[in-house]
Amino acid sequence: MNEARTAVAVCAHPDDLEFFCGGSIRKMADEGWQISLIIATDGDRGSHDPASSRHLYASTRREECRAAAWLLGLASMEFLGHEDGDLQNVRHLRAELTRLYRILKPEVLITFDPWKRYELHPDHREIGLAALDARLQARLPHFHPDQLRDGLDPWTITDIVLFNTDEADYFIDISATFDAKLEALRAHTSQWESIWPQTVAAVRTMAESTARLAGEGIHLAEGFKRLHVPLGPVSAGWGQSSHPAD
Repeated sequence: MNEARTAVAVCAHPDDLEFFCGGSIRKMADEGWQISLIIATDGDRGSHDPASSRHLYASTRREECRAAAWLLGLASMEFLGHEDGDLQNVRHLRAELTRLYRILKPEVLITFDPWKRYELHPDHREIGLAALDARLQARLPHFHPDQLRDGLDPWTITDIVLFNTDEADYFIDISATFDAKLEALRAHTSQWESIWPQTVAAVRTMAESTARLAGEGIHLAEGFKRLHVPLGPVSAGWGQSSHPAD
């Protein structure tokens, strides 16, 4: 591989990536992708214990995220520290994401599908919209021109992959990386340890159901909605499209 391929994943909470697409991320890393992760909140309201300290819980979740990132083979990670549960697609968040896109120069953006029907978590909807809006702003010089004065050139992300979607048309075979997905997910002990057997069963069932949509010969899979941006080459070499003509 003459040049490493690059991707950025934008998530709302520390364990989103592992739960929804950890197998795909590990597979990409194994194939030489340089993958950066941006996490909008610390998930400090995710505890069911009313007596717990949000500050300490946020610190715990960051440490768990670092451990999971190492297991998935991520190249870098950024914590933005926005308010858990009150995330909003506002100018400041878009500016942060735009700056990081211009620094990281990813070919692929991986984030939540903000148009998923009946998505109940507001942070999932908002970060998906913000991540996509920032992709547009990152390529146009009149958005956040202060960043250009800092030496950051406009950058176009040419491939968008949305997870947690009900319109999947692109599938990744994670049969070989499913165990790594589980290991990374379990690193988030504060979230899953007390219900780990049920979590494993649910995650496996989801992967098996997705594999049936992906096609014959695949036993475990993760599904995505893939969007091709016409301005620039489409990143290739990973996954399986349900539309071979693409």
